[in-house]
Amino acid sequence: MKKPDRGRMPRALPLGEILEQFLTERGLGERLHKYRAFSCWKQAVGPQIAAQTQPLRIRDGILEVRVAHPVWMQQLQLLKPRILARLAEHLGPDAIRDLYLRQGRVEGTQAGATQSSAPAWKNQKLDEADEKRIAAALAPITDADLRRNLERVMRRQAQLEKARREAQASKSDASSS
Repeated sequence: MKKPDRGRMPRALPLGEILEQFLTERGLGERLHKYRAFSCWKQAVGPQIAAQTQPLRIRDGILEVRVAHPVWMQQLQLLKPRILARLAEHLGPDAIRDLYLRQGRVEGTQAGATQSSAPAWKNQKLDEADEKRIAAALAPITDADLRRNLERVMRRQAQLEKARREAQASKSDASSS
């Protein structure tokens, strides 16, 4: 038995186009267009600024942005005209009129990831010689709090020096090959 010829199926639309069409039909197309600022934020400001910022909401054409540090807020105030121009390139000239910068914790961005990962030197294990050297240096100290704090500082210093030596050795190995 032969299957009936159905002809070509129409091209399936991407879900984004279907949602956009649905929202436009309900009068929300303009809002959707403005909220694209969230998706193009990283492109507009670049990865370094995007890692320190997070767009929050849009009200009356003003994009509210959370900024991780006061120094970055000051820098963004100076860059505001350039950022607005880049957003206008992506969204059109009237989508975002101004930026409102607010200091706060930036979550779910690269900033959080880089801040939470420990530096490589903190993962260094000290060998027996380093341990003995630190113990010998701390032996004459009788104050327990002072000895504990000095031990912590000396361990960190030893870890840092070990990481530097290993990095230097790997650089010289790479350059000699």
